[in-house]
Amino acid sequence: MPQTPILQFEQVSKRFGATVAVDGVSIEIAPGEFFALLGPSGCGKTTLMRMAAGFERPDEGRVLIDGADATDVPPHRRPVNMMFQSYALFPHMSVADNIAFGLKAAGLARDAIGARVAEMVRLAQLQGLEKRKPHQLSGGQKQRAALARALARGTKLLLLDEPLGALDRKLREETQFELMDIQKRLGAAFVVVTHDQDEAMSMADRIAVMRAGQIEQIGSPVEIYERPRSRYVAEFIGEINIFEGVATSSGDALRLESSEGPIEAHAPLHVANRTAATVAVRPERMRLAPAGEAGANRLAGVVHDFAYRGDHRIFRVRLKSGALARVAAPSALPAPQPGEAVTVAFDPDACVVLDA
Repeated sequence: MPQTPILQFEQVSKRFGATVAVDGVSIEIAPGEFFALLGPSGCGKTTLMRMAAGFERPDEGRVLIDGADATDVPPHRRPVNMMFQSYALFPHMSVADNIAFGLKAAGLARDAIGARVAEMVRLAQLQGLEKRKPHQLSGGQKQRAALARALARGTKLLLLDEPLGALDRKLREETQFELMDIQKRLGAAFVVVTHDQDEAMSMADRIAVMRAGQIEQIGSPVEIYERPRSRYVAEFIGEINIFEGVATSSGDALRLESSEGPIEAHAPLHVANRTAATVAVRPERMRLAPAGEAGANRLAGVVHDFAYRGDHRIFRVRLKSGALARVAAPSALPAPQPGEAVTVAFDPDACVVLDA
């Protein structure tokens, strides 16, 4: 028997005056899932979260929580907790008092509150910090204190609005793993809103990529990265090389006549002959070969420049059309120098044929 989604949007739309913030969105999020709403500013992801929390009401469609229609249920009556981007810790309260605040409001007994606060302190690794005020905490400690407060009352669904945005890069990466660990131990569903693709790719079981109030694609991080459906998703997630041209196809084989030369790809999508098509290739699926190397998918070019990134370099190669292709190569390999003629080589199965 299928599981009832913990959170479900059914054809939800929201307008602010003439602006359509969310346009007919349907999503199902499973119990215990770590789900990310990913997209640029203004794409509608925060509005979706606010509708889940009850701070906004959809103009059309329904919001269901654990199978029950919550569209008209006020925020304080929803079985949902939310952690805000600013953390919103009470500055005059200690860490322990911040965590206990919601428990006191719910009328729990003093002993039960003390036990729950102690449990949340251990969960968020805040031992020894219980008496500190928010201004005495580091950014990561504030983040964990806010998370502990959001989880204290118990929940099957936690909403996190840009939870790591205030942290520096190294701390953000460490905290990603902490969040994943806490989520697995609790078994609650976490829904995170973020514009940071690395954050979503690192933490989420599934990602919804949003654009202009609509869902472009929903899938696992591997699906989103390796098999983007549209040019927008391909370019939004990571680095990508895009080739356009006229396609001919036979079975699952496609040949693209591009301005760089012919490109062969495996195309599970049906592409009509002599139609415009777009092929995408990730830099790490390409290699630099000696100039003049023969074979399928061999594009002549000249090294424009490169950037050192520790275990690999990113080369920009000027192709014959003038476009720059990005190629990732291990730093341990000899590096061709700017101005050197090379061949950009890649296999047909490295190519993704995009819908649009």
